[in-house]
Formats: sequence, C-alpha cells, structure tokens
Amino acid sequence: MQTLISWNVASIRARLPALLKLLEQERPDIVCLQEIKATKDTFPFEALKEAGYEAAINGQKSWNGVALLSREPFQEVHITLPTLSTHEPEQARFIEGVLPNGMHVISVYVPNGNPPLNNPQDTTRLTYKLQWMHALEEHLKERHRRHQPVIIGGDFNVIERDSDVYNPDLFRNNAVMLPSVRAAFQAYTQIPMTNAIRLIYPTERLYSFWDFQGGAWPKNMGMMLDYFLASSDLTPHIRTAGIFEGVRGWNKTSDHAPIFCVLD
Repeated sequence: MQTLISWNVASIRARLPALLKLLEQERPDIVCLQEIKATKDTFPFEALKEAGYEAAINGQKSWNGVALLSREPFQEVHITLPTLSTHEPEQARFIEGVLPNGMHVISVYVPNGNPPLNNPQDTTRLTYKLQWMHALEEHLKERHRRHQPVIIGGDFNVIERDSDVYNPDLFRNNAVMLPSVRAAFQAYTQIPMTNAIRLIYPTERLYSFWDFQGGAWPKNMGMMLDYFLASSDLTPHIRTAGIFEGVRGWNKTSDHAPIFCVLD
C-alpha cells in the first residue's frame, strides 16, 4: 500500500509543528504541499529529513510555492508547465517528481482567479487561471499519450458542484465557481483522470477548506477545493481516499484540511 497526502499548509514555517504531527500520525509515503510561502533558504529540509522525508520544492518568497515529500528520492523533478504561455511573471505553482517505479507525482496550487479588491472589473487573474488550467490539461494529456502513470494532488481552487460549498449562491460570481473554471476542471476527467475522493464518496457533501474568518470552522461553513486526480491506469489501484477533517481543528493549523489517497 502507498499512502499519499495533499495539503495546502498556508505557510510551511507557520504549520511545521502541525505537519510533523500529521507525518508522525499518518506515516504517508508521499506528501504534496501547496502555498508553502518559502524558498530553498527558508524551507525546513532538515526537520523533514529527520522525520524520514526527502523534499523537493518549487518555492517563492512570501507567496505561492509547492513541494513534494517522499520516503524515497525522486529520480527526476520538474517545476515548470511546458505549455504555459503567458506574459505574467512565473509563479511557483507546479512541481512534478518521478518515482523509481515510474509513477509521476504532481503537486499543484491553481491560481485563485478573483480580481483585486480595488478593481473588481479586472479579469487579468481569471484569464491567467484559465491559461494555467489549460496548460496543466495539455501536460496531463501528454503524460497520457506516453502511457505514464500520474497522480496529482493539490488545491485546485475550484468548487466542482453546488453541494461542495455551504451556500453556493454566495459564490456564483466567484472565480472558484464560474462555468468556465468548472469546465476547465472537468476537462481533466476527459483525459481521463479520476477524482479519487469522488470515486469513494460519489454523492456525499464534503469540504476541505474553512475560512479563518467569520467562525467558518465551528459553523461548518466550508467548501471543497482540494483534490487527488489519478490517471486511468492508477484508478483500479485506488483503495480509499478522503479528507482528514479533524486536522482543521488543530492548534495553529491551516484553513485547509489535508486530503489523502491510498493506492495498492
């Protein structure tokens, strides 16, 4: 069995005690991290090595950033989406590692896409989000054409269905729920990629994010933003998947709960 966890930690340095607790408690083989907000100079490589994990990161100071943790070193690591074409500055949102068994593990932090608060008519961020999501689709299609097994975990900043949020009417015009964004996410399933959590829980109301504001956690005002997607050759090997919701209630934790997937 191989256990994978994905977690938007909302700053690796702020959440390091919680992350180390999670690693000790669940003993995953692989971890996909998002929003680490750290560079190689500030990432806690040594603490994670002591916990038994090799780390590969694509970092960015104070913003974004993704990482992969693994009990065995990756043979290759890539940090760019080859088909992403944009005039925007490079953002650290993608990392891909290849394990000795040939499986590709990807961690992503998809752009949010909402406009700046001081300029609600600006669609630049939404355009970038859709470009980014399409570039990821093309990359996954290329891996499929090469018959390479892929599992991707991350914060996709997409509410796939209305039941994935406590009050969908509040988010109709939000970039996490726009029809164009949902369509871009659903395109991954046509590659095909399998939503691992929905394979196990096809209709249940599930959340992976509760805002720090407004008492969202105790009121269960959540939304589903985090997913594991597995290529068709890995789908038969999914034994279970879900959300460690209780972690959201830990002291000094992230506003996201970790999600998990177990492969045989």
